[in-house]
Amino acid sequence: MTTDQQWLQTCPLCGRANKCAVAAGRAVDSCWCYGATLSPAALAAVPPESAGKRCLCPACGRDSGGNQDAR
Repeated sequence: MTTDQQWLQTCPLCGRANKCAVAAGRAVDSCWCYGATLSPAALAAVPPESAGKRCLCPACGRDSGGNQDAR
């Protein structure tokens, strides 16, 4: 796995695996977030360099404040 692939597969808020199906080469409808309600606060906390490129992990995506305790 390349460094770019590793970067794409980590959550931009906590650094843990984001479990993104698309980053892993699978169909979007098999991703944990497909149909999930994502926290607006967590989405707003995504750094600009990661917006639209890296997915949140399930814990951060569903957490009202963005689960950033792992930093």
